[in-house]
Amino acid sequence: MRVLKIIGNIIKWIIIILLTLFSFATFFGNNYGQTIVLILIASALAYWPNYVRKKWNETTSFLIRTVFIAILIALNTAVFKSASKSIYTSEENKQQLMELYDIKQSFWPQGTREIYIDTKYGRVHLLTCGAQDHPPLVMLHAASMGAHSWAENLNFLLNNYCIYAIDNIGEGNKSQLYDALTFPQTEKEIADLYASLLDSLSIERAPVFGASNGGYIAQVLAYYYPEKVESLVLFAPMGLTQLTNGSVFMMAVATMYPLQSIRGRVTKWAIGEDQYCNDKYGDWFNAIMKGTIPSIGKPIPMTIEQKRDMKMPVLLFIGTQDKIVGVADHATSTAEEYPNIQIEVLKSGHLIAVEHRDYVNQKVKAFLNRL
Repeated sequence: MRVLKIIGNIIKWIIIILLTLFSFATFFGNNYGQTIVLILIASALAYWPNYVRKKWNETTSFLIRTVFIAILIALNTAVFKSASKSIYTSEENKQQLMELYDIKQSFWPQGTREIYIDTKYGRVHLLTCGAQDHPPLVMLHAASMGAHSWAENLNFLLNNYCIYAIDNIGEGNKSQLYDALTFPQTEKEIADLYASLLDSLSIERAPVFGASNGGYIAQVLAYYYPEKVESLVLFAPMGLTQLTNGSVFMMAVATMYPLQSIRGRVTKWAIGEDQYCNDKYGDWFNAIMKGTIPSIGKPIPMTIEQKRDMKMPVLLFIGTQDKIVGVADHATSTAEEYPNIQIEVLKSGHLIAVEHRDYVNQKVKAFLNRL
């Protein structure tokens, strides 16, 4: 009994600490009512007045305490549950992000066009450049980035392709969900959405580039709709390895505690130490953490059977200093299950197509020329 009591106390104090930390997050998010409720729950767990125990017996006191906490939990769930139709924490933060998007988009070639496509989830925004009579090429950006983040990988493609870079819906960019609580979550739902986008663009078949979470989207699209994907070029993609607890923790902390010191550390952790990457995209990544709570499906590693079923040529870039994908050797070994894959391992952080843009562009050009 003594051991069980000790374990129970440890669990109780862990819950109290977590509730307290979360109450701080709601305070930073200006949800003051929820802050008060969470503090009351933590306080009721940590302390119960002696006069209650004296007035009633131990069992009755325990039941009253339990009911009180249950009422607070129900209040928190019923009154303060998210009903937001937006992924943005405020209209001001949304506007600032859109202005920053336009600045980043200015690095794209002259004549870049914007397209909007209505889907069942919302309006999807694309950037497109290159002659429209050229074969299509589709680009799916890294998580927390945007279609604009392919700026370093365009010039060598323009003579041969019409490029369509999609703003992945559910993230901070120019795509817009109708409702932040309704978005594609399963891999089939994700594949169906992006296949429908290609249909709307009259793209029957194309090479597909994918970075990070965009790499996961590219893989599920290629698995469910192999007839649409001529080849895959993947840059530090999710879907090879399990999303690490460290990744979840770091992004949760940056979102819940909007302190610049925290966001600065998380930016360096996610993007890597490369100065060019931080100078070019650090402010964007920072603004994403400050102003958005993404609504996207969690990337799940592709199974061995799924990878073996995808016969198209695949070019994969992995970074040895990538904190998000994880250990390069493990990612490489899982990727070798693709039957027709070429793997490039570089000393790089997560934004490998930016950090090693010249080398990557050279390898991608040679890969596409062989198709």
